[in-house]
Amino acid sequence: MKSNSTILFIIFFIGYNCYSQKYNGIDSLNSLTFDELQKQLIKNFKDPTKSTLYAKIILEKAKKKKDTAQILNGYSYLSIIHKGDSIVLSYADSIIKISKEIDNIRFLGIGFLNKGGYYFKKRKFNKSLDNFLHAKPYADSFPRLSYIVDHSMGILKNRLGEHQEALDIYKKSWAYVKKRNFKKTDNNNYLITIHSLASSYNKVGKYDSATFYNKLGIKEALRSKNELKYHHFLLSEGINNFSLKNYNAAYDSITKVVTNFSHKIDTPNLIVTYYYYGKILLKKEKIDSALISFKKVDSLFSSTGDIFPEARESYEFLIDHYKAKKDHKNQLKYIERLLKVDSVLNTNYKYLSRKIIREYDTPKLIQEKESAIFELEDKNIIIKNRLLLVSILLGLSIFVLTYYYRRQKTLKKRFNELINTLPKKNIKKEINNAESIGISKDIVDHILNRLEEFENNAEFLCSGITIHELSKRFETNSKYLSKIINTYKNKNFSLYINDLRISHSVEKLKSDKRFRKYTIEATAAEVGFNTTQAFSKAFYKKTGIYPSYFIKNLEKTYCD
Repeated sequence: MKSNSTILFIIFFIGYNCYSQKYNGIDSLNSLTFDELQKQLIKNFKDPTKSTLYAKIILEKAKKKKDTAQILNGYSYLSIIHKGDSIVLSYADSIIKISKEIDNIRFLGIGFLNKGGYYFKKRKFNKSLDNFLHAKPYADSFPRLSYIVDHSMGILKNRLGEHQEALDIYKKSWAYVKKRNFKKTDNNNYLITIHSLASSYNKVGKYDSATFYNKLGIKEALRSKNELKYHHFLLSEGINNFSLKNYNAAYDSITKVVTNFSHKIDTPNLIVTYYYYGKILLKKEKIDSALISFKKVDSLFSSTGDIFPEARESYEFLIDHYKAKKDHKNQLKYIERLLKVDSVLNTNYKYLSRKIIREYDTPKLIQEKESAIFELEDKNIIIKNRLLLVSILLGLSIFVLTYYYRRQKTLKKRFNELINTLPKKNIKKEINNAESIGISKDIVDHILNRLEEFENNAEFLCSGITIHELSKRFETNSKYLSKIINTYKNKNFSLYINDLRISHSVEKLKSDKRFRKYTIEATAAEVGFNTTQAFSKAFYKKTGIYPSYFIKNLEKTYCD
């Protein structure tokens, strides 16, 4: 099935026997053990209000007892309950941070998996892929987590057109699902795995195998009364019949799916449903109905900002249709829309862009756009404007290419200077005429000695450090400290701290390959910055390049 696959979410709740017991009031809930709270959470899992309450009590109770394992459980339960909300990122980051502190690789895998699942749901596929890749080395030690990571990677590989690789992954997932008896213990993910197999077999042209798994999925979805999955398999088999040119059978299946999905929030599958519905209608020579179906693809894309590469063909039909009717206004409208689609596809599928270019590639679309405008406006004016536009675009292209070349050359030069520069030793500045700044020599000498210790011990890595806090530590006042830093360090306090942190991060990135594997966010936190923006800005201000560029080129340098 060439539609949306489902990212698997981690379920910790298998194996517990839920029992019926009523509790009244927060105090009585606080008196429960962690095991009792967890059982109640599982029992009420389908009620977000109740399950959130139990998860938060687990978390608060764990924090009071300083029980790290239960703190991680609390954050994990909240991540599952609120898997579609942006707060998942906060919960996942907490899981990752705590897991790193106690070296818990299982929960490190869970934290990155949760982030990957969230970003996939939000159609941020590059971030989703990054987090799944981060999760993999941790998840490989745990079969259940490894299964989820591999399945998720299969979904992204299908998105990128690597269908055979995705199929190989799903075969491995299917073996795991059967071995662990998911049919009884986790029926929903059992159906998801069957569906992924059927979809991938269709994409590699093994239609008999696709039909086998579609029928297996339909049978099991009916038995377990899973209506949504039943219609997913119905759509999958409809697409399979379309591939086999069984257009009447495909029409019967997808007509049922259109009726069902139009009443449900299942937009990604609805886009593909209308796309194939339109193609089938074209085969049945129902042009007007096909036109409506393809317009619905456009409407759904406009509302979600996401589209599957194959659905791009809907716009080619709309453009050709209105071009043939000499309706240049609508022709231009759908050319504009297709350019927007290509922009989205280029962003989300940049590694696959060569495979999604069809007859209406971007240069040709731009040419057609000009042609449609030509029909709508005065010919002489258009000719002049086109010449002017070509001149402007040519000049702009030359300017951009020149700027890009010079920019890359400058960045490379700055990188080489940075990587070849040895760390500066702490050279104490000669103290002459200390009294000229209104402070006695003894005090100046004392503060400079303390600053030297402060730098040598890397105390500047503590986040949130202030001049008032440091002056108390040095047994002086902030006015003296500020004036001495300005005079002897030639910078204000904020810049002084930031420069120390940046110099430290540069040396650590150069010498520690594990540190280079950190995310920018984790690197920033490691050297005392509260936000990645503040870290990147300070890094650029001191070095002339951004940390992401520095790390990327460091990796290339050491790999070479």
